[in-house]
Amino acid sequence: MGIFNTYATSLADANLLLQVAILLILLVGWKFSVKREYMKHGILMSLAISLHTVLIFVAMVPPLIASAGLFENLLNRLALTILLHSVLGTLVELSGIYLLGTWFLNHGLSKTCFKNKIIMKINIGLWIVELALGMYTYILLYFPA
Repeated sequence: MGIFNTYATSLADANLLLQVAILLILLVGWKFSVKREYMKHGILMSLAISLHTVLIFVAMVPPLIASAGLFENLLNRLALTILLHSVLGTLVELSGIYLLGTWFLNHGLSKTCFKNKIIMKINIGLWIVELALGMYTYILLYFPA
């Protein structure tokens, strides 16, 4: 029995809450970049990516693997949504890891990060779309029609 719905698992609800928290961390990190506090920005982005990576492997991948037969009919709204969520989520996660890797390898020098600014802007936009898809997936899974 979940927090938001009796059909949802506690893990699904916790994941949903933590994903929203991650978005808030990203927004606070963005504010630090606007204020030119780049080290704080990098630390918060590292926290967001790290937490997101853990949640992917703990809360998202196992249920996906366990849902045998889900993709047998790709015309199914749930299957299409999860497929899009998975593909877009992988792209967002990998680009976030790339950005963090660049930052770490350059010892937090903001000069090298400026070269990736367009990737950062695209990634935050995709992350927001990804969160919306995750919320829609939650609704499809746990709020029966």
